[in-house]
Amino acid sequence: MAPSEATRGERPVRSDRDVLLSAARALGKIDLLGTRALTNLSLHESEDMALALVILGLAPIPPLQLQAPDQLVFPRLKEF
Repeated sequence: MAPSEATRGERPVRSDRDVLLSAARALGKIDLLGTRALTNLSLHESEDMALALVILGLAPIPPLQLQAPDQLVFPRLKEF
């Protein structure tokens, strides 16, 4: 990775387990502090929570798509 890329806040590639652990910690903050914790989450924690949903099989729905697909959760292809 070039030095200029590292300064843009990009993170190194992480395993599914690392993402899920980060998301679980963020969820723990929310569980402990309630909605107040939402404003204290970092961008990375919010991103990891969204990635966790993808890892666990939730299908994304584009913002302008009004009709939800019949299947929202898809089976995993590999274990994490």
